[in-house]
Amino acid sequence: MFGQMKMLWELQQKAKKLQKELKKARFEETGYNGNVKVVVSGEGKLVEVKINPEALKDIVSVENALVNAVNRAIQKAAEYQREKTKEFLAQLPPEYRKELEKFL
Repeated sequence: MFGQMKMLWELQQKAKKLQKELKKARFEETGYNGNVKVVVSGEGKLVEVKINPEALKDIVSVENALVNAVNRAIQKAAEYQREKTKEFLAQLPPEYRKELEKFL
């Protein structure tokens, strides 16, 4: 029983570490010839938007570039999350891993 509790505590610590990694990770995308830049965290949250003020003359292009850049950055973050989650699951005993892999 103590061994199982220790394993659960270790997994909890690894899960916390994974959460920190996701929070710190950054994925950048640009659009509209570099006039639009977005940054998304590994959690998939938009954390930064930069727009060249001169590009605002063509607001429709800027809006489209923002949407596309954000979606690409979110996709990168989602792929990173899947990768890191698989690494985490690989550390679990097979019976737990099999159940949790269904959600990926």
